[in-house]
Amino acid sequence: MLEIIHVALLVMAFLLVFRLASKQSARARLTCTQASRWPVLALTLLAASGPTGAAEDNSLLLVADPRLNSSVFQRSVVLVTLHGKGAALGVIINHPIPMDSARLFPRDDLLRDAGEIHYGGPVNPATLVFLFRAQERPTNALHLFDNVFMSNDRELLAKQMRRPREESGLQVYAGHAGWAPGQLQAEIMHGSWSTVKANVELLFDTDRASIWERLAREKIENWI
Repeated sequence: MLEIIHVALLVMAFLLVFRLASKQSARARLTCTQASRWPVLALTLLAASGPTGAAEDNSLLLVADPRLNSSVFQRSVVLVTLHGKGAALGVIINHPIPMDSARLFPRDDLLRDAGEIHYGGPVNPATLVFLFRAQERPTNALHLFDNVFMSNDRELLAKQMRRPREESGLQVYAGHAGWAPGQLQAEIMHGSWSTVKANVELLFDTDRASIWERLAREKIENWI
């Protein structure tokens, strides 16, 4: 019951931001657009990518400590990449929004067919980012590890949506998470998070409903 209430509160907060943004501008509806319209996220991605557009394969999965039971990160697994001088950027991968994309984006010809949308984090929840797999690095995308990329470019999203989902592994997120330099490291030292090296199996082939329990259990077993 607490899990259901928690997810419901996330959706309520998500929709509140969406409605406030809609009142400010006709174009501020929850959507995915060119990175230049999202200056904060675009600059973060640029800083993370560096001159070659690569994150140097330093992506991790953060596993929330069970004691984070009153946080937006409760029972969360977060894909995060470190960049700059200790700053971090990521998305929560196991909090799907229990609402069909056609209902979330009824007037957007692209996004109403996007499929499942996840709550990516408390930063800019009215903007979308997405993860996908590709053999070659496309433009306007941040390389995370192996053949996995992150972007918030609408044209690139449209291209990925035309690919078979089993090939692209496309995952769409509303909002993201971010930490200032040294902040995440301090939280890890405090015990708020345990870390696992990110890999394709965990990100694309593991059941999201049980991934937190699996990784949290493995952490406990490693202590014994």
